[in-house]
Amino acid sequence: MNRQQSAEKCYGDIMELQGADALKKTVRRLRNFQQNKDIYSVPDVTLPNYLWTIRRGGGVSSSVNAFAEYLYAAKIINFTGIVKYFEFIPAYTAPDAHFSELTRLNNTISEIAGHYRFFRGIACIIIDEWLDHTGEAHFLNIFDYIANHNDKILAVFCVHTDNKRSIAQVEAAIASYMRVETVHFKFPCADELVEFIERKYFSPGNFVLTQDAKSLLAESLAEIIPGRNFNGFVTVKQLANDILYSLLTTKLGGIKISAKMLSGFGRDSEYIKRIKSTVANESVIGFSAREEG
Repeated sequence: MNRQQSAEKCYGDIMELQGADALKKTVRRLRNFQQNKDIYSVPDVTLPNYLWTIRRGGGVSSSVNAFAEYLYAAKIINFTGIVKYFEFIPAYTAPDAHFSELTRLNNTISEIAGHYRFFRGIACIIIDEWLDHTGEAHFLNIFDYIANHNDKILAVFCVHTDNKRSIAQVEAAIASYMRVETVHFKFPCADELVEFIERKYFSPGNFVLTQDAKSLLAESLAEIIPGRNFNGFVTVKQLANDILYSLLTTKLGGIKISAKMLSGFGRDSEYIKRIKSTVANESVIGFSAREEG
């Protein structure tokens, strides 16, 4: 597979992401950007940095990985180092306390540079712990550091919130140091998640959900999605896995899965009550692995 074919594959992978329509729009624009740069021989024009807003468990690791792979394959930015991107969570530090997070960030960058002199790639920086402290000097020092390394690092700042005021404050803080473009991820609704579950988890085994089964799952998902501790695609994967395990322990009479067969996963079932109360203990601060949607 040549570089162009690889770029097309990576582009297609992004177009398949769930709940990432705004990111898809960004990537379409970057595709035009690269094509026009090649046609018109425009001098070096740098990309903006990004602020991604998303709910926890919304697929950030999958998205930033796909984004990095596309930028690499399409030669939109330069990459050097042992990885194309890394994730970093700067811990909140009180104004009167010593701020060691920049040292930790700098050490991380030096380590992943490998045998190269510099790391070049994407820094995905999760700034949730600073949402109530956007005016503090330590927080602003993070952006000052990135701005001074912007010739090598493309930053993707990430917040798990949909609070417009918090987002506006973060945007203003970043914009005072560098160019920034905000990408709002929209988590799929219950019906969309049912289609996702069927396609990703049931179709490989040739299972087909009947309409009443889809309705049952949509009602169950609608029950847990609004919960404060719902962990996005992590919870969705857990639900799908438990359903498949339950089905495979029975004597299946065919590939069609009915609502009756999923009765143990209905909106008022003990399972849904339990998953609503236990998911908080299974949530992971930061990002989940690439098994997210």
